[in-house]
Amino acid sequence: MLLQHDMHVSGFVKDVRYKAHLTVPLVEYGLKEFDINAAKPFGLISNDGVQVAFSKWVSPKRTRSYPFARIYNTYRASKILTVIPVIKDEGSDGDLDAIQFSTISWMSLLNIYIVLAYYERAAKNNSTSQKHRQKLTSQCFDNGFVRGQIQEVFDYKQSALHWNRSLFESRFVDTYEKSLAAYRKISKETGVAIHNQANAVKNLEKIKMQYDHFKENSLSGSLRARHRETLTTHAHERLEDGAKATLDIKNYLGGVYHLTADRLFEEQSKFIIEESKHTTRGSLPSVEDIKDGLFKLILYSNLDALEIENVRVSFTTRLNLTGARLTGSIKLPADGSDVENFFTLNRGVLTARQREIIRLLQMEADDNQKLEVVIKGAA
Repeated sequence: MLLQHDMHVSGFVKDVRYKAHLTVPLVEYGLKEFDINAAKPFGLISNDGVQVAFSKWVSPKRTRSYPFARIYNTYRASKILTVIPVIKDEGSDGDLDAIQFSTISWMSLLNIYIVLAYYERAAKNNSTSQKHRQKLTSQCFDNGFVRGQIQEVFDYKQSALHWNRSLFESRFVDTYEKSLAAYRKISKETGVAIHNQANAVKNLEKIKMQYDHFKENSLSGSLRARHRETLTTHAHERLEDGAKATLDIKNYLGGVYHLTADRLFEEQSKFIIEESKHTTRGSLPSVEDIKDGLFKLILYSNLDALEIENVRVSFTTRLNLTGARLTGSIKLPADGSDVENFFTLNRGVLTARQREIIRLLQMEADDNQKLEVVIKGAA
């Protein structure tokens, strides 16, 4: 089948099961003394003998500071939450990022409870290189606001999908407006100019519109026309050469989520949903990059079915890792002797830690159906 740019690609996910092997030990905190600002980027929170894994985002933008890699580290826990700021304004000379509806979609589909946050304090950046600019630093969340929601997550008995929908419907707008007001106060107290908030208000309206369309899709089951009309920021790109593709992912409650993958292409009568990571200087992408790619594939590898133009197709998922210094290639899972031969071929190029990462990736690909990892030198 030759993929065309306007083809409709959809998948259905019923359950998500995944064994993660690149995780690291989690530091544990008690809920009563928990401070989101002082805590490490991810860990465990305990309360009355119950544990919940957490991670935190320093920005609502997914391309900053690897939030997906942080969540990946918590994925062995039975209950997972992630703390996301709705807005981060670094001052008029810095970045302005706001949460996207697709982020809410990712978390809901992967059964991760969202805790909304906003920054209530910050300081002017007076470092030598930045003191002449309008920039903020040392931003701190409203810890009481965050901890209150975490307590609710401990007590909540339904799925993260239900929690996230309720959170969006009942508190999202109020939290967003709290954040805008907090930044106006921060600007007044620090003397740092912030971005014109008109754009942030437009973003709020866009997210509300996207959520309205999401609910319409959930009720009607009609996807294609609305997908083209309303999600212009996620429009289909060319697929003939395996370009980035948008997938409509449905779940058992009838929701429709619009997510993207790096590539979708056909190989030997099977379609590949691929995420790629590359290093131009080293031999293997950073472990944060690898975890970021794996996290996205958790969902895609758990699709019960993939359909292109309403025709079910055979598929798998692939993490493609390329390194400028590598020689040869290997596809995991592989025989142990093939892995060792790849190590021999790249003796002096792969460090002991990188070899251990590859062995863990071998275990991850072996333990999770519809997941493969390709490691190769840059062409």
